[in-house]
Amino acid sequence: MRRAAAPVAVVAAALAAGCATPHTIVDDPFEVAETSSAPEITAVTDVGGGDVPLHGELVMEAPDGVAVIGETLWVRGRSFGRQPTVEVGGRPAAVLGRTHDGGLVVRVPTGTPAGSQPVAVSNEVGRGERAIAVRRYAAVLEPGADQIGWADVGAAGPIPAGTTPISGAQWLALSSDGRAAYTAGPQSAALDVIDLPGPGTPKVVYRLDLGRPGAPGSAVVGLAAASAAPVLAVVRKDDVMLVDTSSPLHPARSTPRPLPREVRDGRVVAVDLSPDGKLLAVATEAGNQVLLLDLGTPARAPVAGALSVLPDVRESVLCDVAFSPGGDTLWVLSGDTPRSATVGPQPTELRAVRIGADAQSLAHLSVGRTVAVPEAATPGRLGVGRARPLASGAAIRLPPERHAVYFAAGLRAGGGTSIFAVGSEDAAAVALTGPDRFGRPDLTFEGRWLLAPAAVDDGSVRVLSTAADGRPTPPGSARPITAIPAGSGPAPAGTRPAPELRIQP
Repeated sequence: MRRAAAPVAVVAAALAAGCATPHTIVDDPFEVAETSSAPEITAVTDVGGGDVPLHGELVMEAPDGVAVIGETLWVRGRSFGRQPTVEVGGRPAAVLGRTHDGGLVVRVPTGTPAGSQPVAVSNEVGRGERAIAVRRYAAVLEPGADQIGWADVGAAGPIPAGTTPISGAQWLALSSDGRAAYTAGPQSAALDVIDLPGPGTPKVVYRLDLGRPGAPGSAVVGLAAASAAPVLAVVRKDDVMLVDTSSPLHPARSTPRPLPREVRDGRVVAVDLSPDGKLLAVATEAGNQVLLLDLGTPARAPVAGALSVLPDVRESVLCDVAFSPGGDTLWVLSGDTPRSATVGPQPTELRAVRIGADAQSLAHLSVGRTVAVPEAATPGRLGVGRARPLASGAAIRLPPERHAVYFAAGLRAGGGTSIFAVGSEDAAAVALTGPDRFGRPDLTFEGRWLLAPAAVDDGSVRVLSTAADGRPTPPGSARPITAIPAGSGPAPAGTRPAPELRIQP
């Protein structure tokens, strides 16, 4: 009996000529020759972020010589054999297809370091390598500026990488594989999809209709993506819509699920999605509550757990929520908000809520740690990064609630704003500071760089960076860069919400 094998792609010479050309996919194991030699790589070509189907036609974009996280690579050469192992920058890359000339189709995996990286192919005889330049983007969105700014985050920190026009966006999320960015605004009738690996500056390539434009309860109040699963949650006033991002550039929406009454009546402050996409965390104004919604129940989003964080505080003081990269902790930030201004200053506090793996644990949520930050005022958004987990036995492991988390806030004394870092100690340290208004910070995948967007009075947005792992920075690195130019967008600079920053995984 013939066994199924990897798909085989027929790739024409038109690809090298720079045009996007369809190529037939066939499934024939006898097209792949055995070998008795070590692999030899003659070329590695970046061909865009499109899907690689099992059959039908494959469209490859014109190469630009730089491979972005999530981008498809055509590895050409000889003597790869029938079951080669491929690595990009030391990270394993699955073989998605085979070409008639003996080449391979793979994708730049998450966690690949930026800069010149080896693409290595190994078989039972030996190994071959060839280098390719790898780029990791940081996306910066300032609501009201009507554009997204891009930074190329390399070993020496970020450098400007252009802008993309976008209208009416307030929330930003990235797909779990880094191929796409998604934006939406409060009155959005569609989700804008941005292709990151495409040649040149990232561009809007698709709009996913969200339905019900202008209908009661259709206002978007939050957008969150799972970091380890192809799931995106569009949270509206009355319902939540899950979007399947298995095909990140052409996602598919599901039927909206009604939100529980306590969420609809509680007025949503912030949302986040667990790394596996199974739990939606919602912070509400009413009662300063945090609710966990179970997204594993078909057509529903029931409350799996709830915690009144500050039940004795009359006004709403919750600012943001964020899952840890492992999903075992939910960070909750509270302090001064526009809603609490009438009752005077509120203490800035960061809480770690333990998330169990079973229904009973979720039903009895508890706070594992509380850190007071007296020098911080008007806290903003949380950043926890997507750092890779440590290998077993590689280092002393801290309890989940002792891992580092970052947040933006003003200073109670002296003015200005800062990015505060809370690590294993029950105290916060200032990681970045400046006169501008900071937005949501983010970490590079390996925890090397901490980046934060800062809104300037002239309407521009700068990106500040610092080495988060304690290593010295190279000379000339970590300088502030301008991601969004001054005078952008119709909204006055002082009235815009704080900017968002997301780094490709």
